[in-house]
Amino acid sequence: MAQSQDDSSHRPDADRSSASSAASNAGEDGYLARLNLAEDASAPRPPFGPPNPVDDPPGKGAVLRSRRRTSERSKSQAPQVLILGFALMIGIGTLLLRLPAASATGEPIGWIEALFTSTSAITVTGLVVLNTATDFSFFGQVVILILLQIGGVGFISFSVLLFRLIGRRVTLNERFIVQQTMGMQGSGGAVELAIFVLGITITLELIGAFLLWLRWRTLLPDDQAIWYALFHAISSYCNAGFDLFSGTEHGVLFGFGADVYTLAVMAILILLGGFGIAIHYDVGTYLRGSKTLSLNTRINLLLTVVLTVIGVAVMMMDRKMYSDVLAHLSWLEQFAVSTFTIISSRTAGLTILPLENLSESTQLIILLWMFIGGAPASMAGGISTSTLGVMIIAVIATAKGRSAAVGFERTLPAETIAKAVAIMTVSTLLVTLVTLTLALTRDGGIFREGFEVVSAFANAGYSLAFTSELDTFGRLLIAFTMFWGRLGPLTIVVALAESEQPSLVNYPEEPVILG
Repeated sequence: MAQSQDDSSHRPDADRSSASSAASNAGEDGYLARLNLAEDASAPRPPFGPPNPVDDPPGKGAVLRSRRRTSERSKSQAPQVLILGFALMIGIGTLLLRLPAASATGEPIGWIEALFTSTSAITVTGLVVLNTATDFSFFGQVVILILLQIGGVGFISFSVLLFRLIGRRVTLNERFIVQQTMGMQGSGGAVELAIFVLGITITLELIGAFLLWLRWRTLLPDDQAIWYALFHAISSYCNAGFDLFSGTEHGVLFGFGADVYTLAVMAILILLGGFGIAIHYDVGTYLRGSKTLSLNTRINLLLTVVLTVIGVAVMMMDRKMYSDVLAHLSWLEQFAVSTFTIISSRTAGLTILPLENLSESTQLIILLWMFIGGAPASMAGGISTSTLGVMIIAVIATAKGRSAAVGFERTLPAETIAKAVAIMTVSTLLVTLVTLTLALTRDGGIFREGFEVVSAFANAGYSLAFTSELDTFGRLLIAFTMFWGRLGPLTIVVALAESEQPSLVNYPEEPVILG
């Protein structure tokens, strides 16, 4: 009898511990775990053998295991779905741009030109081998605009909404991919998230288009002014770098290349697109007093300010630029041009300066800023400011002899640091290999070639008047780099995020001598 009382006195804690463990492992099946927590903790359970049928209804364990396997499959399939989806969109865009109706002359453009333009649009890069304003018809420009809109927001978000419209159920795999691409895991259903993303995107783009139209409506007929304002608002927010002014009688932004109002509107759109929906959501909830800013948001906002200030300071010290390129502008206009160029270099690639006429120091800072890029899961490319921030925090921790990397009173997980190192390493290797390959096949100057490769990888769109000089192999190589740059860092993060079964063997540690 005493033994029975002793057992019953310990069983509640054991059952609650078991239930808590189930809740922590159930993941998205939290409601099943909550059902388990709600059970009678004092119900008798045999010390060995099968679980009590009252505590564990038949089939519940099988359901949990099945859903966990489905979740693991979804994670493993996400990179393949993203790659195939973007490749399919590039193929469709290539076929549409090959149509005679897409050409300004009525004659189909070449396959390589169509493929390059489609890839540049869907990856929101902005590198071009044909002039968007003069070589494409209105239909061709619409195709490019649709491609860069899909590429910026994400084809999977459009797909989810289309599936719901036609009555098709959204799978767990598709939900996972939507959350991964938007950087908002666990923040709601896939359909609701897709609607939120598209709603924010369209709203900001329409506001930007209206503000640009107010400035340009006196220079063009109403219908053309509306089209130009809409095109450049979407191109700015999606960080695409395509424009309809280069090579036309209007020059650079109707001569507004130094207009503070125009540059301010487009710079704000670029920054908003470069932050991404996750940061928009986080800042919105913070302003409503619901929560504090996340570590991810703090890192990205801080580095955006720091990188902008440093970049503008370097450009302002470029004597060549202010004595030759911008000598006719006032100090305020020079400051506006420098600020816009630095903001655009990290994410968008909208060009208002002849970059090939700048000093090498300014070109170098632009190259580095392109490689860094903007926030993860946003319209921007590059390794992301989050990756740079994590690396800086880890370096500071190492320099101070700390055992943990701490930033903003938050400790970074070792897995996050490992992912940042992996992204930085693989990205650097890719840029190096592509640059060397390009240098071995043509003689264009290693710096110009490296600048072009970094621009393609970071989906930035800046060029030192080099893209049009590329041969067929060079264009295909740059197109591949644009494609990898848009998907590579994201694919690596998703792949590294896959859970693995814990190993039963713990190997001994052994230090390695580092330089």
